[in-house]
Amino acid sequence: MKWYKYDIRDFSKIEYEKWFSLMNEDKRQKVVRFRFEDDKKRSVAGEMLAKKAIAEWCGMSAEKVVFALAENGKPFAENADAQFNISHSGNLVVCAVDDRPVGIDVEQIRHIDLKIAKRIYTDEELYYLFGFSPSDDDFYVLPDEGMLQRFFELWTAKEANLKYTGAGITENLKTLSVNSEKIQKEYIDDYVITIYKD
Repeated sequence: MKWYKYDIRDFSKIEYEKWFSLMNEDKRQKVVRFRFEDDKKRSVAGEMLAKKAIAEWCGMSAEKVVFALAENGKPFAENADAQFNISHSGNLVVCAVDDRPVGIDVEQIRHIDLKIAKRIYTDEELYYLFGFSPSDDDFYVLPDEGMLQRFFELWTAKEANLKYTGAGITENLKTLSVNSEKIQKEYIDDYVITIYKD
């Protein structure tokens, strides 16, 4: 397994236009409909990064990699023997590639409403988040930096797991258990990255 990152602030206009033109018509139309420029950049950069990663993995030209969608909606490389997954948050786009299923998620650490945690995390995960078993009042505190990092460590683990299976958010996240032996964590500045793989 290998993973890659790309900062959309490095995307030149020429590079953007090249990779936009290589997208299929449906994806180009989706990008055009995005309201914000950064959303457009993240989408095109994700496709570019995945094509380059697959090309390096398989020893082929990135421009020749063709994407299609599986029945569950998970993208795959139609003409390359590689599994991949893409994620983006803030200015960062990440991609993992392997010869087996892989899921990756990135989140920029930012302030959140802790009441979300009560709905999506197990008692064990809440204990990790708070450092103790929280009462109802504890979900109304303003989280510190350490707590925010732990929140996004848990969140990216669940997301990467769902992307690994291709299930998407179809089940109650609170009941989704994550196998820690299949997790690889990375930290870049104020981002948490989790890769879920066999």
